[in-house]
Amino acid sequence: MLKGVLLPLTMICAGLVSGQETGEAKPPMPAAEPHYDSTFSGPIIELSAERITVSRSILGKPAEKRSFWIKADTRIEGKLRVKAKVTVGFITTDDGDIARLIVVRTATPKK
Repeated sequence: MLKGVLLPLTMICAGLVSGQETGEAKPPMPAAEPHYDSTFSGPIIELSAERITVSRSILGKPAEKRSFWIKADTRIEGKLRVKAKVTVGFITTDDGDIARLIVVRTATPKK
């Protein structure tokens, strides 16, 4: 008879310890990555509150620079500064290229 009481009691205690029945808040889900059509990577050569200009060099081709509008819904990962290497996910509209996601690439230390 003791086994019949201990098994349900053990299951209830296990549920409470794991947080299933305590009403604990679950950690928030990470925000979905914003939608963008293309990407452009390189160092920042000009930066303002509304606009970012990035330069890209491809071997055998002349350097290319491109400017992107920074809007209120642009997601920025890292700290923007001139000469920082970034990847910009953007969409093209009639108003120009709009940055949807800007990721600052950090330099990895050499071993």
